Amino acid sequence: MKRTACALMGILLIATLWSGCIESTGKATSESEDITIGAVLPLTGNLASIGEASQTALEVSAEDINSYFSGLGSGKNVEIIVKDTKSDPETALEQLKELDEMGIKMVIGPQSSNEAEAVMEYATRNGIILLSTASTAPSLAIPDDNLFRLVPDDTNQGMVLAKLMTDEGISTVIPMYRNDLWGNGLADEVEKSFEALNGTVLEGVTYETKNSNLSAEVEALNDKVVAATSEHEEGSIAVLLCSYGEVTEIFTLARNYPALSEVNWYGTDGVALNRGLISDDNATGFAAATNLKAPIYGYVKANDLYQVIGPKIEERLGRVPESYALTAYDALWIATFVNLDSIPNNDESVKMAMDTITEKNYGISGWTILNENGDREYWNYDIWTVTEGNGSYQWELYGKVFLPYKNNMFIMRGEELTFLK
Repeated sequence: MKRTACALMGILLIATLWSGCIESTGKATSESEDITIGAVLPLTGNLASIGEASQTALEVSAEDINSYFSGLGSGKNVEIIVKDTKSDPETALEQLKELDEMGIKMVIGPQSSNEAEAVMEYATRNGIILLSTASTAPSLAIPDDNLFRLVPDDTNQGMVLAKLMTDEGISTVIPMYRNDLWGNGLADEVEKSFEALNGTVLEGVTYETKNSNLSAEVEALNDKVVAATSEHEEGSIAVLLCSYGEVTEIFTLARNYPALSEVNWYGTDGVALNRGLISDDNATGFAAATNLKAPIYGYVKANDLYQVIGPKIEERLGRVPESYALTAYDALWIATFVNLDSIPNNDESVKMAMDTITEKNYGISGWTILNENGDREYWNYDIWTVTEGNGSYQWELYGKVFLPYKNNMFIMRGEELTFLK
């Protein structure tokens, strides 16, 4: 593929929409070898909701790419081989090794930062390029490594949460978080940003990721909230929860403690749009009662590409997908053309192609421009909450936080635009 193809990346997805109208010559005009891209996704375990949505998006993306090639009269096809990490770092490494044995050097994922950390050394040593669509730990924001991330790192999410809570009258936060790379890192980022805004972060509660019973941790959290409410103004205290799918168990346990039901809760991108939470009436009822708000990397619905492709993913998935599914859709397009535009088994060539193509690509998740660390440069965050209607609970978009210029943030709630100091 010629370098000029890079300049076309911004319109390739639009071309997909036209491809069904292009008449094929009946004979392939280019090589017919398949392009095989690997993916390591958490299809089971605590991140299964994100993994399921990402797999669906990749399926739709592969169909659209192959339709595009077909419309051009090309014999090429993209094949995506998905491996289940089971939301476990050790399994992620095993699955990456299996893809490597198959000769696959371009891999979408891993989705969690803990998994990404576990596979980085092997990927670097064996010339594997990783394109994650959900890993956000700031500690993995490393220049010139083999990990590229189509999402912003959590220094941004920490800042968004801190300013959102401050804007809503919260002055004291008690965190509960996973004792792992991602949980510790995000909790630290929120604390730094919140204290910079003169807020107070009390000692929180951590829990081990392999712990299947969190009753002791929830009880400990309740004790801390009870103590805090006796010393701080009513309505000024909130719980920050940095969790994955275990949010369902935590909320089911927390509903038995009146003090935990009387403070506001804020979640993170591991909670927003989680399928398991919204499927459990007890846990979802608690989320609604405590005004849960959870940010996740956002997208612009006015995007013409999203207007066409987003509903396809949602319909096939049967629910609103986490926005990391949208970045997964874009990731396969990027990986495909990086594969075509680079010298095989040449790390520097692949990285150069990745930098060039992401800089010029506008997908359903917006511009995919990366910063010096290989992470998404520009961002906004969607804030999701749980509401009740017609006897059932659902995720509802509460607002969008924008970073337009020099760290000045705005939040859009309905039609109201508010400056976040």
